[in-house]
Amino acid sequence: MSPSADGTPLHRTAGVKVAVTVFLALTLVYALLIARQLLAWVFLLVIAVVLWYAARLVVAVEEIATQLGRLADERAGSNDRGDESSRD
Repeated sequence: MSPSADGTPLHRTAGVKVAVTVFLALTLVYALLIARQLLAWVFLLVIAVVLWYAARLVVAVEEIATQLGRLADERAGSNDRGDESSRD
C-alpha cells in the first residue's frame, strides 16, 4: 500500500476505516435480511408439515371413530338378537 501525503499508510487512514466499517455494516444488514427470509421460508415449511400431519391425524381419528361405531352397532345388534331368541 502506498503511503498518503503525510506518510500514513493507506490502510490506517480514517477514510478507509470508515469505508470498511460501512461495508461490514451493510454486509451484516444484508446477511440478516437474507437469514430472516430463509427463516421465514423454513418456518412456513414447518407449519405446512405440521398442518399436513394434523390433517392426517384428524382423518385417522375419524376412521377409528367410524370403525368403533360400526363395532358397537354390531355388538348391539347381536345382543338384541340374543335377547329376542331367549324370549321365544
